[in-house]
Amino acid sequence: MKFNFRKKDYYICPYCFSKHDLNEVNFLCANDPEVCSNAKNRIPIKPRIDDNKNKMLDLVFCNECGKETNIKICPSCKSELPNSIGEYDNLIFTVVGDRGAGKSHYIAVLINKLMNEISSNFNYSFSAANDETISKYRRDFFNAIFRKGETIDSTRSAKIEPCVKQPLIYNFTFKGNNIIESFVKSKLKNNAATIAFFDTSGEDLNSEEAMKTFDKYIYSSSGIIFLIDPLQMRSVRQKLSKDIEAVDEDREIEDLLSRTVNLIRKGNGIKIDKPIDIPVAVALSKIDTIKPLIDQSKFINYSGGRVNKGYFDLSDFEDISETVEALLRSWGGENFVNQLNSNFKNHAYFALTALGSSPCDNRISEITPHRVEDPFLWLLYKYKLINGGRRK
Repeated sequence: MKFNFRKKDYYICPYCFSKHDLNEVNFLCANDPEVCSNAKNRIPIKPRIDDNKNKMLDLVFCNECGKETNIKICPSCKSELPNSIGEYDNLIFTVVGDRGAGKSHYIAVLINKLMNEISSNFNYSFSAANDETISKYRRDFFNAIFRKGETIDSTRSAKIEPCVKQPLIYNFTFKGNNIIESFVKSKLKNNAATIAFFDTSGEDLNSEEAMKTFDKYIYSSSGIIFLIDPLQMRSVRQKLSKDIEAVDEDREIEDLLSRTVNLIRKGNGIKIDKPIDIPVAVALSKIDTIKPLIDQSKFINYSGGRVNKGYFDLSDFEDISETVEALLRSWGGENFVNQLNSNFKNHAYFALTALGSSPCDNRISEITPHRVEDPFLWLLYKYKLINGGRRK
């Protein structure tokens, strides 16, 4: 097994997306607010430069009461940072998709599967980094579909509900289960990653101006999962001989891609002739709705064995990616594919369904996800946090 862990000399705040050197971090006093005025007024404690030159301190002492604290906060927005910030890879994964693409359902099912199946198969632990993540995931994602059997309400605009911009932050940590792996782990500091997930409102993706205001995290992303509802494509709707709910005729899949590209280029100062480094996983969502259009012999229809084997199956991945790209081209997505090829250095195609079947009157009879983990595993593979392998 190969281990590829890296340490960066900077971090990005997962709340305001400001970039800071490792020594640029503040702390909050952990004492009783009735005892310490710094704790009561949440006054940032700024370490002396000599104390944390070229590194991030794990703790400091309050200059008011003398109590030790390890509560780190961003010097720009004052938000409390994950405790592991600065120690491991600080990754921001954004789920992008037009209205109705199934972004919230995808995140709900993906995180549940990562917690209960995928992480153990890859010998990683996957856990919420703070109470805010635990509460938000249960309240906004998990309870509706897994407890009540109901669909999740559409994500509201960040203009109406600013809390939408609050990420779900998880710690992804390698666990050695034998002498060799435990020894390697003990010698490596960077054997984990802090991963922040963002769910974007379809309404906030309607224009570049709205994206620039509410979706700044897109151009700070480490990876993007771009969901496409195949029924959004006119050719697909025409090929299916069944009634389909009305689709907004003014929304085409390449329009959102164009806005995303423009936002990233402007936000990061990337010239039009330079490729964007952010890896993009394009996934057809709700593939259960288009079964008649997919050859049943294709790998899309099989779960594959890469999860149980504990590696990212490159043979399976390449077959799926080539198949989905060909389908998109044949369904009138030639311009979308060409845009993706010309703008992003690393991109791939996937197909999945989070629920397994279409809800009836907002009720979910049974949740049978299929391949929801594939885009996420590919991103982990691109960042060398898991290994790739081929079928023998």
